[in-house]
Amino acid sequence: MQVKRFLSICRIYLFLIFCMLLAQPLSAQDEASPFKHVSVATGITTLGFNLEVATPLSAHFFIKGGFNTYSYSTLTHRFNLDDPYGALQKAFGQHVAYEMKAKMNNVHGSLVLDYYPFKGGILYISGGFYFGKTKLTSNGIIVNRDGTPAQLQPPYDWPELEFNGQKIDITNGRLDATLTLGNTLKPYIGLGLGRAIPKRRFGLKFELGLLYAGEYSLKQNDVEVSNTLNRANNFEEVDTYINWFKYYPMVKFQLQYRLF
Repeated sequence: MQVKRFLSICRIYLFLIFCMLLAQPLSAQDEASPFKHVSVATGITTLGFNLEVATPLSAHFFIKGGFNTYSYSTLTHRFNLDDPYGALQKAFGQHVAYEMKAKMNNVHGSLVLDYYPFKGGILYISGGFYFGKTKLTSNGIIVNRDGTPAQLQPPYDWPELEFNGQKIDITNGRLDATLTLGNTLKPYIGLGLGRAIPKRRFGLKFELGLLYAGEYSLKQNDVEVSNTLNRANNFEEVDTYINWFKYYPMVKFQLQYRLF
């Protein structure tokens, strides 16, 4: 569904700017020799703060390398725990939830090739790779529905929870884990508006794209959690959010400066 929505946006975006392409004046990039010009750009993307350097390979192809980073800490959030087999109800005597705070750290580099199909135009198609990690560290406790810490009912021990078929341990009512979203190497494709080398000293660029991040990995105490034989899930609500990162949308706004 997210991919279809992204493609629909791209089609509208392409339709609106197509009539602008042939009317664009020539710039330094139209007669660019390899590495003859260099521009730097900075801006905001859906991967955080961005810094990028671009240089031509020919009049139609430009290569750019970049760096993206951000760090974000959430407020306290409570997720209701699903209990498909009634194990939590037996252990705690009532329905329980996971109350947690999370910190997200993202660091990514990129190496991308831009192709300008029309000489003198400002439309470009991007393809390349992003490499890095987005880590989500979660620290929290198991609570009753009223927010008080959950108490075990004798003679039960602390139960194990399952996250999409992976076993998660509760230690004295605490649940701490680290989630790495996606693979280290992520293929990227995008569509943009703006010159790689500005006609004047300063320029603006806008880009829409899609990263294939891949599956996540889950660790506790720096050890990857083990799989279970069944596919029960106590975290259906959380899993819905995590699956959104598999295909990660890229939106990029940049201010450029032509060095030479």
